[in-house]
Amino acid sequence: MSNISSRRRNYLLTPHRRDGLIEWMKSMLMHSFVLDALDTTGADTFSHFEVLIDEHRKMTDQYLDDISQNDKSTFVPSRLKQLVPQVGTFYTRLPLRKAFEAYNQKYGITKRRHICISFNEIRHILNLAQIIAMTDLYKGGKQAGLLPPLAPSSGGGGGANYATKEGETDDQAIRAWTSMTVTPRRDSDECDDSQGSGDNSPQERSRNMCDRSESLAIEEAFSLLPDRTALPGPKLICFDGDQTLYSDGANFESNPKLAKYLFLLLKHGVTIAVVTAAGYEYQAAKYELRLSGLLAYFKEKGLEGDDLERFYIFGGECNYLLRLGADYKLHAVKENGPGGWMNSTKHMSEAPGNWSESEVKSVLDMAEASFNAAMEDQNMRARIIRKKRSVGLIPKADEKITREALDEAVLRIQSELDNSKINLPFCAFNGGRDAWVDVGNKRVGVQVLQSYLGVPPEESLHIGDQFLNTGNDFAARSVCPCVWITSPEETSYILKSILRLAGVPLMAILNPVDYEDKKEVNGIEDKKGIEKKVDFDEMERRTSRLAMDVFTGEMIPLQSQSTTSTSRDV
Repeated sequence: MSNISSRRRNYLLTPHRRDGLIEWMKSMLMHSFVLDALDTTGADTFSHFEVLIDEHRKMTDQYLDDISQNDKSTFVPSRLKQLVPQVGTFYTRLPLRKAFEAYNQKYGITKRRHICISFNEIRHILNLAQIIAMTDLYKGGKQAGLLPPLAPSSGGGGGANYATKEGETDDQAIRAWTSMTVTPRRDSDECDDSQGSGDNSPQERSRNMCDRSESLAIEEAFSLLPDRTALPGPKLICFDGDQTLYSDGANFESNPKLAKYLFLLLKHGVTIAVVTAAGYEYQAAKYELRLSGLLAYFKEKGLEGDDLERFYIFGGECNYLLRLGADYKLHAVKENGPGGWMNSTKHMSEAPGNWSESEVKSVLDMAEASFNAAMEDQNMRARIIRKKRSVGLIPKADEKITREALDEAVLRIQSELDNSKINLPFCAFNGGRDAWVDVGNKRVGVQVLQSYLGVPPEESLHIGDQFLNTGNDFAARSVCPCVWITSPEETSYILKSILRLAGVPLMAILNPVDYEDKKEVNGIEDKKGIEKKVDFDEMERRTSRLAMDVFTGEMIPLQSQSTTSTSRDV
C-alpha cells in the first residue's frame, strides 16, 4: 500500500491528529445521512450548531466578565463545551446554516447517497461561515451596493431561499460566491501537510484559466472603486508560510494569482502579516529570499506609501518583527524605546518584552535534552540545532524522519514543559519533516500585532494549515478567528472569497477578458486590456542561483549544494 494510503488509514486511528469540533459535527450529520434525511434536515442541523456556538460565546463572555469584576462565581460549561471538551473561543458568530446552504448549492452534497459529508467539507463550510461573519454584508453594512442584481439560482434540496428581502444584499454576495470556480479540495478526510498532485489535466488547465479570468476581473472591479476604498472585512490577516503562501520547503516565487490578491488587500486598507516559525533573527535578506516573488510583484505593481508599510513579517513566531519599506525591502521594527513594539506590548503578561533570559535558556535546555532522548530512543537519523530562541530536530542529509517519530518527540516535550515550573509561552510542533520547540508561539505573535496595531480580535483573521495540536497554528485559535487551509491554492481561494463576499462586483463584468496578452477592438489595440505582468520565471532563475539552508539560515551557492534542504513550517 502506498504511503498516502497508509497515512489515510492511520489518520483515523490517531487521536492527536483529529479535530474535536469537526469530528463531532460529522458524527451528528452521520445520523441524517444514514436515515437518508440529510436533504431535509442538514440545514436544520447546522442551525442547531449555530445555537450551541452562540450559547457557548454568551456563557464564556459572562464568565470572563465575572472574573474581571473579581466575582468568584463558578464556571458552568456550555452544552457545546460538555459535548466537545476541546472547543475553544469563538470571536464572532458563525452563520453555519447560510454557509452550508451556499456550499450545498454549489456541490450538491445532500444529494449523495453513498458518501457522507467529509471532514474536509465541514472544514470548508466552517471557513466560509467565518468569512461571511467578518464581512460588513453579514453585519448589515452598505458595501453590498457594489453588487449588481442577480437572478435567483434554481432551487434544489437544501438550497438557500433568496426570495425574502431581509438580508437580500448578503444573499446576493453568497450567490456570487457560488458562481466562482470550485474550491480546491482533497479527495480524502486526511489533514496533513503533503503537497498536491501537480495535476496538469485539461480540466485542471481549464479551471486555472477560468480562475485567472476571475482574478483579473476582481482587479478591474477594484480599479473602478474610489482610491483607498476600505475593504469591508478583516482589518488584519495573518498568514502561516509553508503550505499556506507557498509549497512546503519552497519560496514564494511563482504564484501571481495569490500575489495579486495580497496586493489588492494591501491597496484597500488590510494589514498583512506573515507570522512564521522561521527564526533568522533580524537578517532581513533571508526572509526576503523566502518571499522574493511576492516582493517583486509589489514592486512591479507600484505598491507604495502606507500600503507598503502595512506588510509585516513576524519571525520566530513572535520574536523578530520586520516591516516592508519604500525600497521594497524588509526592515526591523524598533523593539524598545518610545513606539518600540516590545516596549508597547509589555502590558501583556506573555509578551516577549517580559521574558527573562534565564527562563528562555531553561526552555531551550529542556527541549534539547528531550529531543536528544527521543532521537536516541527511536534510533532517528537526525541531528539537533539550537538557535537563539528555538531548538530543532532535523533529519541528516538524505534521511527522513517518520511522522510518528516526530509526533512522539513533540508530544513528549509538550508534556515535559507543561509539567515544569516554566511560565514562558512555547510552541512544540511537527513541521512535517522536522520538529521544533520555539520560545513563544503564534498566539503571542498575533496578540502582539493586535495590540501594536490597534486591531481587535474580532477584526483579525489567521490563515494556516497546522491547526492540530502538534501544529504551530493551533495556538492562534485562542486569540482570533481562524481559517484552516491545506495548500496555497486553498489560500488563494479563501482570499478570493473574502473579496467576493466583501462586495467586489465580479459578476459586473459579464464577459471577463483574459488579459494574458492584450485585446483588440475592431482591429485596434486596446492598451487598457494589457495586463502588466511580473516575470516570475526570471525571478525563479535569479533566486535559484543561491540556496539557503532554512534550518540554519546559511546561504549556499547552488554549485556547492549537495543536498536539498527540507523546511520547517515557515
